[in-house]
Parts: sequence; structure tokens; C-alpha cells
Amino acid sequence: LMIQAGRGIALDSADSQATFLNTLYSHSIKLADSKSAADGENDESSSDTFSFQSHLYSHPETIKEDTKQFQHKNLEAFLKSGPLPSMKRLKNWKHAHSPMVLVVTLSARRSVDLMKQLNPLKLPIAKLFAKHMSIDDQAAILKGAGKAGGIAKGGKGRKNSDRCYSLAVGTPGRLLKLLNHGKEEPGSEGLGALRLKHTEVVIFDCHEDSKGWTVCTLKDTSKELMEFMKEGVVPELEKRKGKIKLAMF
Repeated sequence: LMIQAGRGIALDSADSQATFLNTLYSHSIKLADSKSAADGENDESSSDTFSFQSHLYSHPETIKEDTKQFQHKNLEAFLKSGPLPSMKRLKNWKHAHSPMVLVVTLSARRSVDLMKQLNPLKLPIAKLFAKHMSIDDQAAILKGAGKAGGIAKGGKGRKNSDRCYSLAVGTPGRLLKLLNHGKEEPGSEGLGALRLKHTEVVIFDCHEDSKGWTVCTLKDTSKELMEFMKEGVVPELEKRKGKIKLAMF
């Protein structure tokens, strides 16, 4: 049922998207709680008190259907259609570890496709997926101390080794690892390489693969996505109400 509901969800209303996310999230938390109980663990859940409704971006009701279809085929156009709060802030982002816009997608191949769609913005993009880059290199990039590798075309004025990335594209598994990577390092304050405390938009890419799976419904990614949301996204949504939005592309 959820697989069918997830198909075309990016074009549905904010209410439908919220219901879809709430169902996925609460079901995932309940499964995790059941496993913890079976293992004799006691893990408190926030699924009973959290609702995604107020955090979802919604297109204006008057938008033309052909315009809406185009915006959901090109990530740059989609960002400019409303989810992006400020182009000026995007171009002058100053927060290390915490990209302004984080795109969560199905696979490394799809990540590359999305980065190509973002190239017209002429801004470097942090690659946060497991292909050609180690997790240590990605952690260094998020910190602002990375090498020149792992970015899209564009970006002027500052060296790549001294840059705060405003755009990041990644897969749930690698994002979850980066969320916890480096927590034990001195000066980290118990935080990982990826932190969402300044992130303003989290976009779920609802692209369907050849079998109709999306990042929300594919078995290999859905569990990690829900864990990433529980550990990284939901705490920020609760803490920074109105300052961080979700969107479905």
C-alpha cells in the first residue's frame, strides 16, 4: 500500500505528503521499538508526538500543471519555485558541517544526475554518497577543509579547501554515517561531521527507479532514511520550528 502511495507523491498536496511521511516514520519507529523490546532494550520513541504537517513545503494552489510538471523534472527549477528561502544566502553560506539545502536520493547514480541539474546555479555541491570518495574526505569537505574533489562545476572566489557548502546531495546510508562520524573527536561536542542545526531545506527526491521504487520505499534505503530522519531531521524540526522545511521533488 505504501509503495503505491509513494508513486507520484511529489506531485500530491502537502497534506498527502505529510500523511505519507507520518505513516512511514511511525511504522518505522514502531518496528524499531518492537525489535528493541525483543532485545531487552528500552528506547523511547517520539513518533507519537511528532507530526510532519507544519514543516512541508507546498506549491501554490494556482500553479499551472505544465509548470508544475517541469519544476518536478528539474531540481534547479524546483528550488527556485519556492522551497529555497534565499538565493543570496545560498551563494554566501557561512555554516560549516551544515549545508543550507540537503537533497536525499536513491543512489549514487541518481545523485550525479541531480548534481548535473544543479550545475546552472554555478555553486559547488558536496557529494555525500559512497562513490569515489571516502567518508573521511566527505567529513573534511563538510568541515570546510576538504580537497578540490567531490564538487560540481562552478563556484568562484574562494578556494575549495576553505568553503562552506550550501548544497549537498547524498544517499541515506552515507548521510546516516556522516551524522555520527567524528562524534568522539576532540572539540566535536559530541556532534558528527554532518549537522543540520543550520540547514534550511531537506528535499526527498522521489524519483522512481526502473521497478518503481523510491528512496522512501526501496528496502535498501527506506530503513536508513527513517533512521536518518529520527537521528538528524526530526530533532531539528522540533527544535527549530518554522526555520527548517521539508520538500518532495
